[in-house]
Amino acid sequence: MSVHGTTISCQHLVLSTAALIVALVLSAYPFANSQDLPAPFFPLQEKWAVDLGNSPSAQPAFGEEYAYVPLENGTLVAIALTDGSVRWRMAGSTDFAPAVGNGILVVAHETVLLALNLIDATNLWQIEMNAQISGPPLLNGGWLIAVLANGEIVALRASDGVELWRQQLDGELTVRPSIGGNELYVPVDDGRVISLELASGHVLWERRLSGSPEEVLALDDLFVGTTDNYFYRLSHIDGRTIWRWQTGGDIVGRAAVDEDRVYFVSLDNILRALDRDSGVQQWRRPLLGRPISGPQITLDLTLVSGIAPTVTAFSTRLGLPVGILTGPAEFAAPVHVMRVPSPLAPGLVLTTGDGQLFGYFSATGPVQFSLESPPPPLLLLPNLLKLEDVLSFPSRRYEERGPF
Repeated sequence: MSVHGTTISCQHLVLSTAALIVALVLSAYPFANSQDLPAPFFPLQEKWAVDLGNSPSAQPAFGEEYAYVPLENGTLVAIALTDGSVRWRMAGSTDFAPAVGNGILVVAHETVLLALNLIDATNLWQIEMNAQISGPPLLNGGWLIAVLANGEIVALRASDGVELWRQQLDGELTVRPSIGGNELYVPVDDGRVISLELASGHVLWERRLSGSPEEVLALDDLFVGTTDNYFYRLSHIDGRTIWRWQTGGDIVGRAAVDEDRVYFVSLDNILRALDRDSGVQQWRRPLLGRPISGPQITLDLTLVSGIAPTVTAFSTRLGLPVGILTGPAEFAAPVHVMRVPSPLAPGLVLTTGDGQLFGYFSATGPVQFSLESPPPPLLLLPNLLKLEDVLSFPSRRYEERGPF
């Protein structure tokens, strides 16, 4: 009996030890704790749908309350994000995504920039640029930036369209520029990234990469991918390479970031997450289809979409697939992450190639915030402050870093 009792005790000891080991392993696994789990986002339910009757001619612009969709039949339509109702419809042709902000909508058509009132689409101002507009306009903090086919970049005051400066960059400009603090960053198709002083258009520095750069994400430094299959972190001070990461295909669109990682997609159909500081790869995941735009961050998820009618969500921490939303038709634009104003937010708005918009929402969710570029100095109305007063934004200083 004593031997039998000893055997039972040993069995209990072995089982207890195994249970302890399993418990320790599970406690060490990053997703074992509830606070490490991705915030609930899926499943999403379709809340509204609208058929616009024509295919989009360019990507929509999204404000806080409305989507502004240019159509191939030469019309522009404002769609309420809460219920899909049509706010207004007007004649307005464009091949580029409009720009929205500061209470106005800016539409580029051939050589003309047109500013519309968001409420009723009344004409606020119209400016002849004297050259073909070659890329989507940028509207940020009262600054309106336009790129032209003759190689010029132009800064205007968004409130009334007054031209502040224009600079010849001697290159093809098709990608939307980016603003970070006092500086404007311009991707040029010949491989250059050029930094301009926002106040004057004076060239601060330029860096030539071996491929055409995509849209720059301007934070403490610059994050940009190119057609040379590399993703770069460039010094904000002088454009030197701090680190770079090679992929198996061209980088697509603008990167997304959170506090720890930078996320980007490439034409080898891979989503990658790198450490923001070191550039070391944290994880990589294959995609279901070819991406047409950069990823987006909502809650603690990374969302990726392409032409194929699927939106895939990955956890930002480990890159684990969390959910897939399948749309009714191929997409004509990147998925739009809905944060405000609907009480049903967060949610998504899908734009399909056959001219339909769909609103998908989860049941509840907190107000979301996105990590964006440092804001530009606010350009106020002309009769409130002198231009030199408005442009007194303090310069940012960073430690010098050696080249890659």
